[in-house]
Amino acid sequence: MKTKIISTAVIAAFSMALAVNAAEGEKKKGGGFAALDTDKDGSVSKKEFVAAQKDASKGESRFAQLDTDKDGFLTQAEMAAGQKKKDK
Repeated sequence: MKTKIISTAVIAAFSMALAVNAAEGEKKKGGGFAALDTDKDGSVSKKEFVAAQKDASKGESRFAQLDTDKDGFLTQAEMAAGQKKKDK
């Protein structure tokens, strides 16, 4: 019984460490969609996007490229499509 409790605690601690590491990795890469959507409304506004960038002017330029429907917000689909273009 004692071994089972200790094993469960070790697995839980390891899982938490992996989750924290993954979240930090997303931040280093510029953040995932959820990290950029600070008001949690399901889209990323220009203000949210630019605030997460190191260089505001580059952030504004990149936002303009990603916002393909020019509505002033990024959807997950627009960000994914932009990422695919960037990776090529």
